[in-house]
Amino acid sequence: MSTRFRPAAARVTLAVGGLLVALAAAEMALRTFWCGASAAYEYQSKPFLSTNPYWGTWHFPNNEVEHRKSCFTAHYKTNELGMKGDPLRPGAKRIALLGDSFIEGFGHDNDQTAAHSLERLLGPRYQVLNFGVSGYFSTIDEVALYDDFAKFFEPEVVLLFFVNYNDLEDLLAPAKQALIDRDLNLVYPRVRDLGEVTARIEQQSPADFPARAGSCLMRLLGSARRTFVQRWQMVVRFHWDFRHELARAYLATEDAEIRRAWAIVEASLGRLRDVTRAQGATLVVVDIGDPYQLDPSWVQLASIREGSPLSPTHPNQRLEAICRKLGIRFYDMYPEMQAYIVGRGLRYPFLSFSCDRHYDRDGQQLIAKLVFGYLAREALVDNLQGG
Repeated sequence: MSTRFRPAAARVTLAVGGLLVALAAAEMALRTFWCGASAAYEYQSKPFLSTNPYWGTWHFPNNEVEHRKSCFTAHYKTNELGMKGDPLRPGAKRIALLGDSFIEGFGHDNDQTAAHSLERLLGPRYQVLNFGVSGYFSTIDEVALYDDFAKFFEPEVVLLFFVNYNDLEDLLAPAKQALIDRDLNLVYPRVRDLGEVTARIEQQSPADFPARAGSCLMRLLGSARRTFVQRWQMVVRFHWDFRHELARAYLATEDAEIRRAWAIVEASLGRLRDVTRAQGATLVVVDIGDPYQLDPSWVQLASIREGSPLSPTHPNQRLEAICRKLGIRFYDMYPEMQAYIVGRGLRYPFLSFSCDRHYDRDGQQLIAKLVFGYLAREALVDNLQGG
């Protein structure tokens, strides 16, 4: 090599070495101060979800957790049995809410959840028990939770909340085979009494979700990318997400996996109907408006991406037909939510957080108000004192 090129090569080598050292130092700093397990949630002060041998995922009892993302700061509190809510009140009439993170109240303090607002509307004679769980919770999980836990509190009304995309996709996860097998046999463990369950709740360990792979620097870049996308979604005002997994719930021509998901829904609801009837409780399946379903721009552009028109009401009609077949009460919340958005001229993100598709405070309160109206119209509750 010519001597005149050696200084330049040395400078390049030195620069590359310096860059690698800087990257290594940044990686070490991120691992120390940011890239722990809580980074998956932006920030979470300690574990909130725990493993459960009967229905998969539950909450630690008597727990308080702070959860922050860029658009919210929330404080979660659980009661003595792990429900996100107040301690049990002896003598109160009880209404049980079954659902996923939308009903659990993801991103909200306890007093901002739909469960809390509904209880306030119903008045002091009622206690609303929040059995909502985040973490890939679906219809079959909710049925197992009710059969092995919630039924022991003898609710008068049981409300199962269904979110079209969430429930159908989560039902297809391989882990659900521990609850329902390929032949649609419900194989989740059955308990003898409440004491058996509470003893295990006290021994729970943190839920084991898949670890995030890759370096902390790459995760930081991914977080920056998501923030950029979220800000552009606010500018263009629609959900910028055209994954086939999101769209296929709204395609009139169903693929084999979606047909199987609906078969699991039917088998699960059939079991829940039998258990609630045996107790004398009234079961209502409530179809919540999916934030994607409520976004006309997403529906239109996802239709172009799929090469076939999406029907925003297809899964609602499908679920209603299953409930009619099984003799279960059905309440479709989508029309009233859509009317609420149009009537108030709401723009993107409508009823959701700006950085997360879960419902914001107005969305949680709207769920409570609409459910309260349905219960009153159907005379499923009495002596109402709410306003």
